[in-house]
Amino acid sequence: MAKAKTTTTRAKAEASAANTTTKMLDEGMEQLSGFAGMFGEYAESGMKSLSDRASASTEVMRTLGGRNMDFFTKSLEQGVEATQAITTAKDVREVMEIQAGFAKSMFSAYTKEMNAQAEICMSAWRDAAKPFMAFAAK
Repeated sequence: MAKAKTTTTRAKAEASAANTTTKMLDEGMEQLSGFAGMFGEYAESGMKSLSDRASASTEVMRTLGGRNMDFFTKSLEQGVEATQAITTAKDVREVMEIQAGFAKSMFSAYTKEMNAQAEICMSAWRDAAKPFMAFAAK
């Protein structure tokens, strides 16, 4: 009888240990599932942000390309006008004045255009960084 009682006690202890182990495994699996879900959400939001930023960067490149072509066209037109003015100049002093005026206006236009394009790029960078800065803040 003592042997049966010991066996029953041992069986209860083993069953209790098995239940505890099963419960711990279940909790661990729930945590793992939770981490996998969070990782999936981060991956999904990251891919969405990447897609959005790719679209936005394409638009920025189009804008910059258009501005560059407009600037090139205006520069070419102004160069032709300056060349025509130089060909009609009566003396060297007048040629130097025309050339200096052209150089001055081109430098001013170039500086203005580069500042505008730098602002477009900085704005695009700020917009691109927003999702990632929000993610880093979490």
